[in-house]
Amino acid sequence: MACTSTFQFSVLISLVLVSFFLSVEGKLPQSCEQNECPTYTVIEAGNGYEIRKYDSPVWISTSPIQNQSLVEATRDGFIRLFNYAHGKNNDNKQIKLTAPVTSEVSFNGGKPSIVVSFFVPIDVQYNPPLADGLSVKRWKSKFVAVKQFGGFVTDSNVAKAVASLNASLGGTKRSFTSTKSFIIAQYDPPFKLSDRVNEVWFLSQ
Repeated sequence: MACTSTFQFSVLISLVLVSFFLSVEGKLPQSCEQNECPTYTVIEAGNGYEIRKYDSPVWISTSPIQNQSLVEATRDGFIRLFNYAHGKNNDNKQIKLTAPVTSEVSFNGGKPSIVVSFFVPIDVQYNPPLADGLSVKRWKSKFVAVKQFGGFVTDSNVAKAVASLNASLGGTKRSFTSTKSFIIAQYDPPFKLSDRVNEVWFLSQ
């Protein structure tokens, strides 16, 4: 009887551990259960990274933000995009919030330029409202290398995530690089304090 109980307990512990690791490895951010997110297919899953094929998402983007840290630029860009979604656009139209908000960091002569973008909901992608200082970006189908990391985004943990994804991609057959640009995707609102999910993205060359 004791052996049976021990076996059942071991099985239960194993199931809990499997469930935990499935929940943290490549987990879909909780915000995508509540908000619309761009759709994709996982093409390859490696040690600490995924290769995804995104299905032509549409974004509303700020003009490039110069001379600011990633955190500052994302905050300022998000405020503009939040106001846009709440009707501060040429059509005075409110559209539902989505996830993620992305910050694309590009380098020109060593100086970063950051474009902050908001995923456009499917129901308005054909004809999204416009606004001064914002533009519509339509991706073609793209391959994206992705690594998730938690906590609040800081300039230091972004640098670590970029370096880690670079190292993880050493054996992949596809060509990705972070020397010219990378994207940080943030899925959670600022008031969420725990279980935050962020991602670093490299676009295929």
